[in-house]
Amino acid sequence: MPSQADELVGTLRGFIDQPDYPTLVLGGEDGEMAFPSATLQSFSQQDEDDYYLLYPDACPSAPAYMDAIAKSLATQREAYNIGLKDQGLEPWPPLPLEVEDARYPPARRLVALAKYVGEHLPPGPIVWGLLPGELKDLEGYKAMIAPLLCPEAVEPWMDRHRFVVRDRKPELAIIAELYQKKNDRVLVMELDFSNERTERDLNATALDKTLPPNDRMFAFFQLAAIDFAFLRLPQALEKFGACFNYFKGAGNKPLAALSLKGAGDTMHRAGQPQEALKFYQRGIALSMEDANLVSLQQNLYSAGTTSMELQRADDAEGYFKHAGACSGKLANPYTKCDAMEKEGEAQWQLGKFKQAEETWTNGKNLAKQFNYGERAISILDRMIAMYRLSNLFSEAHACEREKAELTQQQGAQHAG
Repeated sequence: MPSQADELVGTLRGFIDQPDYPTLVLGGEDGEMAFPSATLQSFSQQDEDDYYLLYPDACPSAPAYMDAIAKSLATQREAYNIGLKDQGLEPWPPLPLEVEDARYPPARRLVALAKYVGEHLPPGPIVWGLLPGELKDLEGYKAMIAPLLCPEAVEPWMDRHRFVVRDRKPELAIIAELYQKKNDRVLVMELDFSNERTERDLNATALDKTLPPNDRMFAFFQLAAIDFAFLRLPQALEKFGACFNYFKGAGNKPLAALSLKGAGDTMHRAGQPQEALKFYQRGIALSMEDANLVSLQQNLYSAGTTSMELQRADDAEGYFKHAGACSGKLANPYTKCDAMEKEGEAQWQLGKFKQAEETWTNGKNLAKQFNYGERAISILDRMIAMYRLSNLFSEAHACEREKAELTQQQGAQHAG
């Protein structure tokens, strides 16, 4: 009998691949949304011809959730346009006014955004993961996604879209209404992902010799992650090691590199940074063989962090520099800013004042460009400390003023 996890993965994959139903409603508690969100994230790394727009942000209110979606899409648009410019192609136009204007109803803003994305993305299915991890405003969210539930018919603009939305237990108000109105244009699945059942199902899958080896080992990998989360570190390390051996032997280098990252994280959590670094370095080498930028960036960043703990700032500088370069190729300005902050810290520890100043200035400006206020403020704090220790008080005061302005802007955004 397939586990709930297997059923969900199969349902999501089948839903994305079919052309007839634009929307799938998943009914579950807040804590049960992590697995479908993670599954869609894993699909996004595997599928070259599909586009994934995933929004697991909390939904304190429908307008706030829609604001988060619009802000994220605006940032993705900027990053996408940088790539288009490098290729000599025309950039995407600004988002429609009604998308960014909070005075419009969230449902109207969402439909306008979907039409915009459908018009400008190259051909291929567009998968929307509208799965807030915390759903406080059920009625507002229900009204927001109402157009996606095909109340009358499937609209032509929905053809290339696949909307994965949610309902909340125990009410399941959205699903109940679909059944009441006999809406057969939308698919429905109720979840049961309690920790106990999930672990039980994964164990059953891992031990079932009738299943394909890949399925069993992927379940084993998930069990390793659960052991790590519950600080069962010896068991986690043993499982990550077994997964690495299997996936490496099977020629699955991405999952082999991910297993090395898991082993490194386990040793790091166990207070053995030197051993953790060895796993990260092996992950880097394997990711370079496979040209896998995602796992390469992750292992580089972890190796840099661990090198800093081991007081090897010269090694850390190189790791963070390359991690930032990978982030740039992945069009991920957030992890690039994270790496630049750490690279500047390593340079400062090495006495490279000018290099640290340049790295931090560029990282701070990039963070501000992409509305990554938290990182910009953190970098400014480092620059203020550096300038004060160097008796450059006018530069320190300038950074303090910039930090105050940015902090005020952040407060106003959160208040809004």
